[in-house]
Amino acid sequence: MTFLSEDKKGGPRWVMLQNPGLNIATFGVLIMVAVHLAIHSIYRLWGAGAVDSLYLGGGLSWDGIQNGQIWKFFTHSWLHGNWSHLGLNALLFYYASARLSHVLSSWRILALFLICGFGAGLAHIVAQAIFAGFPSGLLVGASGGVMGMLLGFFSLSPDSRMFLIPASARNLGKGVLISSAFLFFVTPGLNLPLVSDLGRWLEAAFGPSIFQIAHLAHFVGGLLGCILIPRFFPRLLTLDDLTRMRISADH
Repeated sequence: MTFLSEDKKGGPRWVMLQNPGLNIATFGVLIMVAVHLAIHSIYRLWGAGAVDSLYLGGGLSWDGIQNGQIWKFFTHSWLHGNWSHLGLNALLFYYASARLSHVLSSWRILALFLICGFGAGLAHIVAQAIFAGFPSGLLVGASGGVMGMLLGFFSLSPDSRMFLIPASARNLGKGVLISSAFLFFVTPGLNLPLVSDLGRWLEAAFGPSIFQIAHLAHFVGGLLGCILIPRFFPRLLTLDDLTRMRISADH
């Protein structure tokens, strides 16, 4: 798999991604697909009621956290609403994991994914608790963690370009954050002065599905990825560290 980047002379060059194998990119996608296949099989065997119970047990909401269901901060990331939802998240997860694998270990990538997913989920349920008109449905999907990984990589390689997307990673990351924040604030259910009217216009023009997406989770997950990515690098030895190690060895 390849990725279009910029060389030192400003020309395009291809950078290889990880091939499928024993790595976090492959395992993460396989887990997502396996969970969705299991849910699909349960639906065929026992019907919609059994599937609804699974989503109620794993999907994240303010009501669930109030009842002590803390595990939902992590289980919601592995559940997806449909195949297209799964496909997009799995593709971006693989891409971001493969790019980050050149500088981070699999465990550090997984930790970044889980922390950004947790932060995105926390922001979502806080919004549910504060805003009476905020969608009260279950939050499912890996989008929060994936956005953290993706924008984390964008901050490390701001001049890179994704294939078929005519924008630098720097500008693409800014666009994701700005658009996600904008769509959250204009959500009609928030009833914010002026901006909610714009949201109702967008809803009429593009349909209600535009505000059935967890825009706040995308924003917070991506922002966390940008902020936290430097902290996931292992500490490098300095000249002072090497000097102290040499002195200790001599004694």
